[in-house]
Amino acid sequence: MSHSFVISHKGTKREFDIDNTTTLGQLRGQIRDVFGVDPSNQKLFHGGLINNDQETPVASIIPHKSRVVLMGTVTGELEHLHAREALRQTAQQNHERYKATLSDIWRTPTMGSLSRDNMQHTFHAFEALELPEKQRALDILHKLSKDEGVRQIMVTRQYSVGTLRELHPFERTILGYNRNRGEVIALRLRTDDLEGFRRYESVRDVLMHELAHMVWDEHDERFHRLNRELCKEVVELNWQLRGQRVGGQAPRVYEPPRPEDAELVDGGSLGSAGFVLGGKAPSQGEEDGQNSSPDSHRDLAYKAWEKRSRKN
Repeated sequence: MSHSFVISHKGTKREFDIDNTTTLGQLRGQIRDVFGVDPSNQKLFHGGLINNDQETPVASIIPHKSRVVLMGTVTGELEHLHAREALRQTAQQNHERYKATLSDIWRTPTMGSLSRDNMQHTFHAFEALELPEKQRALDILHKLSKDEGVRQIMVTRQYSVGTLRELHPFERTILGYNRNRGEVIALRLRTDDLEGFRRYESVRDVLMHELAHMVWDEHDERFHRLNRELCKEVVELNWQLRGQRVGGQAPRVYEPPRPEDAELVDGGSLGSAGFVLGGKAPSQGEEDGQNSSPDSHRDLAYKAWEKRSRKN
């Protein structure tokens, strides 16, 4: 004699037709095959949690033609959650380990005897944080300075930057800053978990934003117009990319953030006292790495903007 009932899981309903000898353990195996929830993660409810022995006949605890609710995470989803938790723990451990390097965030570099009047139009010093793979971070900064598109912009626009610096990953609310119109430009090179580096093209995009602050402090229309020009020029002036038009698509021209998204890159250029023009200065908690969760509104909004820009 058959015994049937319906089990629902996250809005999905399936009818089970068993015989009177089927045990609860056997039913859990069928549920795993249908819904993908491992027996150890299954919670069955029918007038309360079903917590009987696995050898108990199902017909004795689940009435015919009844409805049962299944709660539990699908095995693949559970593995994904475990992987995310492991990544979160790794990031937390790295953040604790390297918290001592926070003092480098706002330190003013020593510029030597160079003055603004006799500087050449380039980047004159490079600084990476005392973190693992420091040399790789320095290599990225040097690569930016030697990028043909960047180099041409520095010369044609007559920009001089005292120090190109790695921004500490704890400064998660911004991706870069420009202090005193070129005294220091800092760029975030590493991922939030400190396990790797951000895409070179993304870092260069932020550099174009900060170079626009060489002229305009606030994120007004003049700033956005210049930012658009720089984003276009960094590709067009790079002779290494020109040949890519032959037999293929033209190189992607980066589309800068919309005016309402500009604050996601930085808060505006920084004055000598460290305050933010046209934006909000980082709080003490932000400088200490507190109250700056990767899931903050600003990070989520930036990731959405970055995703849109990659589609162009």
